[in-house]
Amino acid sequence: MLLAYDIGNTNIVVGLLDGERIVGRWRFTTHRQRTADEMRFEARSVLAEAGVDSADIDGIAAASVVPSLNPTLAAGLRPLFETDILWVDARTSPIRLDVDEPWSVGADRIANCVAGHALYGGPLLVIDFGTAVTFDLLSKDGVFLGGAIAPEMRLAADALTDRAAQLFAVSLDVPDTVIGRTTASNLRAGLVLGFFDLVDGLIARFRAEVGPALRVVATGGKGELYYQHIDSIELYDPDLTLKGLQLCWQRARASR
Repeated sequence: MLLAYDIGNTNIVVGLLDGERIVGRWRFTTHRQRTADEMRFEARSVLAEAGVDSADIDGIAAASVVPSLNPTLAAGLRPLFETDILWVDARTSPIRLDVDEPWSVGADRIANCVAGHALYGGPLLVIDFGTAVTFDLLSKDGVFLGGAIAPEMRLAADALTDRAAQLFAVSLDVPDTVIGRTTASNLRAGLVLGFFDLVDGLIARFRAEVGPALRVVATGGKGELYYQHIDSIELYDPDLTLKGLQLCWQRARASR
């Protein structure tokens, strides 16, 4: 059984995977001041809730975009498990990163690409709706070719309301019309519909360069919302990163 950590800027998603089956998943708020004791207690809570003993864990894999938490996690888990953590990065990536700076590719993006190609083939565009929106392009053979990064709508909304004295925070519900008749509905039209068009427009640009055969899969916290409202997104897989961590761990174990 694998214990998987997807450490993002906003949330830490912890998953338990038994083969291809996801036994459970838990989401915690990311705090950079978190201690090793807190990490250990959270791991114990996860195992207890799932009814799993620490001895049942064969491996641990982590994709982290918060480097300051990496030693904290390692120290926190060390008393519980005898296995080392597989840190997914450019060095351990089972796929080729055909970009100018492979060491700068986020671990979550690598995990998404590994699972995306294994499950859906290529060419493929993986869009992860996290704190940032990442667009990851994979070739037919599963090589990472690069992509794009954009802000997520909530991040843009917070930046806008923080800087504009007469604007205020609103819920980001999907409006029925682009013609807002109140300040709140104006904000929703610009932010929600505007970001739908941003994503749809970038997908069109990728397809124009790669070809119409390019498939598109969404994942991440708001991935389902975009999938429901953008026809050019063909698939939605909320557990793509956890599945990628499982595949990275399996391939690393097989290579040993």
